[in-house]
Amino acid sequence: MEERKASKRCGGVLPFFIGFLLSCIIGWAVIPPLFYQEVEQPLRFSHQVHVEGQGMYCDSCHYFREDGSYAGFPSIQQCAECHYVDDPEYVMEAIVEQVGEDYEAVLDLPEEEMPEALVELVMSGEERDRKAELDYLVKFAIPGKEIPWLNYQYQPDNVFFSHAAHQNLVIADLKEMEIDLDGVTVSKIEEIEESDQNCDLCHLKGIATNDTPPPFERNIISGYSKMTMKMWQCERCHAQMGQVNACYVCHK
Repeated sequence: MEERKASKRCGGVLPFFIGFLLSCIIGWAVIPPLFYQEVEQPLRFSHQVHVEGQGMYCDSCHYFREDGSYAGFPSIQQCAECHYVDDPEYVMEAIVEQVGEDYEAVLDLPEEEMPEALVELVMSGEERDRKAELDYLVKFAIPGKEIPWLNYQYQPDNVFFSHAAHQNLVIADLKEMEIDLDGVTVSKIEEIEESDQNCDLCHLKGIATNDTPPPFERNIISGYSKMTMKMWQCERCHAQMGQVNACYVCHK
């Protein structure tokens, strides 16, 4: 009789343990990815072409304003300093004459069938780069529309992040301090070359030289990026760096 009771007790514990283990696996590994969807950027922008090919620098497009705030993404006006369209109305008329009012349909044509007024604006040499540049010209530059870039590090409106306050962080100094920022920075400090810019601490490593933008992982509930900086990451870094963690430092 006692052996049978012991067997029943064991039979109750084992299913509970298995169920608990499966719940943990589903809760931590299966369900969270379901809340994110990959979204492509509106334009294939190649940092590699602009930085390595054209010798541009980060601050050629991303710079600090006079008040220390960060300009973020470049505007169409900035892009026009290189990709200048002298007479957009004339080019648009040539496109509409070719394909009708749905002017973006011109992108479905082979390049040799596109209006000359459009093709002569393209500066790229490689085929895939020419396609990306044509997308930019037809969808944004010629009609005068800003590019709706998806911000990998977009923060809520009540959060103020100062790039100016972080721009002087030196990778070599962080390594010497031997602080524990595992999980806080996007790239582990020991994996970042000392010559690299400190952008790699918060942004995707190698983003400045990539050829195709990585997909934007959007939370289907909040709309925020998976890479959006979390408050605990800021607090932990501030604490280890001996900085103030008061609410007013980041929340305005």
